[in-house]
Formats: sequence, C-alpha cells, structure tokens
Amino acid sequence: MMAKSAIELVNRCYQETNGLSLVSLEELKEAFIKYVFGDYQEEFTVHYDLEEFYEHLNQLQLTNCRRDFDKAVEEWYIVEYGSGYSNANYHDILFTLVKEAVVQYQSQNRTALIRDVTKLLTMPSGFVVRWRSGLLKERSLSHYFKYLMKLGVRTQEDIETLVDMWLLEYPNAFDKKQQELFANPPRRGRPNNVELALLIELAAKVKPEMTQQERERLRKIYYYHRKSLTVREMVEKFEKYIRGKNKSNDSQVG
Repeated sequence: MMAKSAIELVNRCYQETNGLSLVSLEELKEAFIKYVFGDYQEEFTVHYDLEEFYEHLNQLQLTNCRRDFDKAVEEWYIVEYGSGYSNANYHDILFTLVKEAVVQYQSQNRTALIRDVTKLLTMPSGFVVRWRSGLLKERSLSHYFKYLMKLGVRTQEDIETLVDMWLLEYPNAFDKKQQELFANPPRRGRPNNVELALLIELAAKVKPEMTQQERERLRKIYYYHRKSLTVREMVEKFEKYIRGKNKSNDSQVG
C-alpha cells in the first residue's frame, strides 16, 4: 500500500524493522533509508515502475537521500514522543522498575543492575506482561516498545543512564540490608528493624565507637524522622550532631 506521507512511511519502517527492540534515533535514521530503498521499493515496484517510485518519493518530500530522510525521522519522533529526544527525561514508573529489578534479581553491582533492568523491560515475562494486562485490547510488542520510548527508554544507553540516576538516590542499593528494605518497606507508623539496622551500620562508619548517649541520639533521629527522611539523610543528621558535639567539646577544652 502506497504511503501518504513521509511520517507514515517512517512509522511503517519502525513497526516492520525495529518495533520489537529498543532503537536510537540515529539507528532509526539508518534503518529508514534501508527500508525505503529495500522492502518499500520492492513492494512499490510490484505495481509501478522505478521512475514512478522516485516520483512518489518526491511527492513525499524525500528528494535528498540524507537530509530529507533524517528530517522525516525527526518529525516522526516529535509527533510520537514530543521534542527533547536527546535529553534524559524518565517517568517515575522507570525508577520504580529499577527498584523492582534490584529486589527480583538481587543485583550485586552496577553492571548486573543494568543487565537486570534490561531483562525486566525487554523479556516476554517481564514488565510487558503487566503492561498488557492494563490494556482494554491486545497490542503488539511494537506498541510496547513505543510505550517504553514515551517513558524515556529508547536505547540501551538510556537504561544505563536511568540506572546511574537511580543509584545517585540509592548509593547503598547493593547492600543486602538495603535490598531487604526494598523488598519489605516499613509500614506507616511502625519502625522497621531492617531500616534501623542499616541506619546503625552506616552511622558506625561516621562514628565507629559510639557512646551510649550517641546510640540513643541515633535511635531518636530514627524514630522522629523515619517518615520524612531517607536513611542517608538520617545518617547526615547524625553526622551533623557528632560534628556539633565535637565542636562543643573542643571549645570547652580551649
């Protein structure tokens, strides 16, 4: 069937050649040229001659092989996903999925986490199952990968950047206690032993030998602030308390 616009032709290319995987904008540009002068040309010339094929490309404003073709892909991308395709802009759903990957696969390092997030996003038994269960009608895998692109994941590099951004928020993500905390988050209003144990362990790096008073202060920080602060922020609060205490002791000695 003859395409009515360049954007429609790009969409066909995406669905037929790249719709079952993550693909970058540059990869799609290369694939589009190959598709037009490959599968689409063969399909077209079954009914028309080659001269009519090139006239058809002129009508679609695909005269210049590189410039016009790249422009068509970029315009298709903006229509589908909006502008800003070169910037990392991830939906909150993706950060939740990174945490799920850590819990499900018990990732031990950054490389493993990137691998595990990729599996969760791309394997037939992964996130796609939940995506399909939320639809009113059956959709193809190409629609699923378009959905991932709208969330912010277009290429493997996007997954790596996503993981790095998430690790900035959770630098202790590979700690066993932290992973237990991810798997069993504290209930509202009730202290969580795993969370408290992690706080004590991290605070011990700030002050290896705590006095009874310091341990009590740490517990108070936890019980008063566990609903509003992360474990890392509570450690920072404890560290600030230790610095203030040391400064006070120094002034008394002086």
